[in-house]
Amino acid sequence: MKRYFIIGLVVFGGFLGKTFAQSPDFVVPDDGDFVSAIQSANTRADFSRRYTILVRRGTHLSRGTQELISTSVKTADGADSTVFFPSPMVKLIAPRVTIMGEGMDATIVENRPSHEGIGITSTLFVEDADSTIIKDITFLCNFQYEPMAFANRAVALRESGCKGNYLQHVRLLSTQDTYYTNGGGDTTLDSCDIHGTVDFICGGGTVRFNSCTLYLEPRGRKGSRDVICAPATNDDEMGYIFKNCTIVGSPEQDGRYHLARPWRNRPTCVFLNTRMMLLPSPDGYREMHGTLPRLFAEYGSVDKNGNPVDCSQRKTIFKNKAGEDVRVAYSPVLSETDITKY
Repeated sequence: MKRYFIIGLVVFGGFLGKTFAQSPDFVVPDDGDFVSAIQSANTRADFSRRYTILVRRGTHLSRGTQELISTSVKTADGADSTVFFPSPMVKLIAPRVTIMGEGMDATIVENRPSHEGIGITSTLFVEDADSTIIKDITFLCNFQYEPMAFANRAVALRESGCKGNYLQHVRLLSTQDTYYTNGGGDTTLDSCDIHGTVDFICGGGTVRFNSCTLYLEPRGRKGSRDVICAPATNDDEMGYIFKNCTIVGSPEQDGRYHLARPWRNRPTCVFLNTRMMLLPSPDGYREMHGTLPRLFAEYGSVDKNGNPVDCSQRKTIFKNKAGEDVRVAYSPVLSETDITKY
């Protein structure tokens, strides 16, 4: 059995940890497929020791656990029907696991769900698995992943209740709900690529996006607008923090997409020093289900030429659940004093 000697730095939560030097515990595909690697990490005897998975270059098709799960679908006559199908998801539930590829352009883990849905499609689901490190890899949820796909909830990576997770050089590919951060948690992403159409970053927790690329995929219908994120964060969470990120993508979205819309709770979302190769709609934000944001704001946004973006028309009035117009208590443009906490 061929082994690879890994020497590197453990980095997560924005802090630099101690050097590790060890051979990987599991190599995909030498020791088995990706599902087997995650199952091996979940069932290992010693959770106090970090477990390392190396995924070799190439495209690795993950068939998930194949356990039967259910979803509701519409029949031809419009009635609701429940169908059962093999789960395409694989779930990591153990702490202190490192998943390393050989480059996000070189190593791809792909699944192919047969039904769309935010809770049933994840290529990788990380649940209560603290201190997970993921590096140099792509996760693709391939549910009609094609240039003209526009309305499929298909999750590439889902995190729930994790503390101290760290992603670096990770690419997440899908259309709607690409990265789902439900159940709170605390994660840092450095130099990652996230692609999608509608709410392709969504959920709760404190999530820091440092120097990431946010890629707007085409929606395929004239007038349809992409939305980067739908935060559902609580008051005790810092929410979504995009710092030194770049927004790129389909030219059809230039001047039309939105930065965020409030999903649940009282969400927070800030964009700091964002380079907008494509400009959003002048209002910047949208309404959703009568939810009022705690803070939707930005600082230092520039266009593709480095010129300041005009934020004077950013949305400051949102409808509440009663349909009443409510003016927010904050400025959508942050001051230098405001951003010190980030």
